[in-house]
Amino acid sequence: MAPATAPVSEGSGTTSSSGGATNSVQGLGKHFLDVEKFPTNLMISGGVAKDGIPALTRPDFVFSNSEDAGYLSDADMVLGVFMNGVAKAYPHNIGWHHEIVNDVISRQDIVVTVCPLTGTGLVFNGSGDLESPLELGVSGLQFNNNLVMYDRRDDATLYPQMTLVGISGLMTGNELTLLPVIETTWQNWKRMLPNTRVVSASSSGTYSFGRYTFYPYSGYREPNSGPFFPLFPSPDGNLRIFEHAPKEVALVLRFGRVTKAYPFSSMGGEEVFINDTVAGENVVVVYYAEGRLALTFKRDFEGRSMTFDRINSTDDKFPFMMQDRETGTVWDLLGRGISGELANSQLHQIAAHNTLWFAWANFWQETKVYIP
Repeated sequence: MAPATAPVSEGSGTTSSSGGATNSVQGLGKHFLDVEKFPTNLMISGGVAKDGIPALTRPDFVFSNSEDAGYLSDADMVLGVFMNGVAKAYPHNIGWHHEIVNDVISRQDIVVTVCPLTGTGLVFNGSGDLESPLELGVSGLQFNNNLVMYDRRDDATLYPQMTLVGISGLMTGNELTLLPVIETTWQNWKRMLPNTRVVSASSSGTYSFGRYTFYPYSGYREPNSGPFFPLFPSPDGNLRIFEHAPKEVALVLRFGRVTKAYPFSSMGGEEVFINDTVAGENVVVVYYAEGRLALTFKRDFEGRSMTFDRINSTDDKFPFMMQDRETGTVWDLLGRGISGELANSQLHQIAAHNTLWFAWANFWQETKVYIP
């Protein structure tokens, strides 16, 4: 555990953003949100047919000590969802082979999505605009190495995972709603939430237990390796890709069309709090290197803005905690007030997520980047 003087960054921090016009995607505004201009001709096959990668719907869950959770090692990564006191874990190991899990947690429909090629794990609100809940499947297409999902309700709407916006079908122009997610190691998730359940290895009815124990993309995650498929624009037309190693992991925030990335290598320590402002929103980024955890909360609470520091933990479930300077309240890493003036309060977790740098720099060419 780091000492109580672990790095804390205040204010908006130093950022970089794109420079010359040579980085632009002509006519697309350096992003891919304009449905009418979306380059659908650049969506290509990912090597499998529609539903060739089988999404899971309402899979079985088991507790962490179950044999059907034995496919996970402590170092494996999970997407954790904690809602109304209910904790569920959706491992990358499942995402590698299914990419989409349609599920319900605490009576809330959700869709958990994993794109192994862009390193993006996004959770969407499944309460749809149609009569039935949102249910997504794997289209077999990819755009800029990113998963393209299809809406099973009309069998036609396509959603590139990283833009969130429907580009065809009945729901063209509809933007999916992101929900908060906690991406961390299985060991750290179990430590924080020991009563968690996790997707059972028996859920698919198709794949063997052993299939979920190995990473199927060989050396793809090597930091300096390139993507599988060509990029648009090419790296020569988007120099932002070279600012970090292509497979550098970054926590990313998006408020409308304003984005900011926090590369893990730039966090500046093992247990770090970054008090920042993005697009007028006061946020705090919490980083725990050993648990490969990065998450974000709003710093504004009941009309006042707060600044957070690291303190030693008072609960073995958490490696450290945070304390705001304004009220002295102690908060755990799930944003719950433990003691002090705001005890029993809950901070608002922002729906941020992790990504590989090359993908974020390609989808969001004007992104700001945190520099300590």
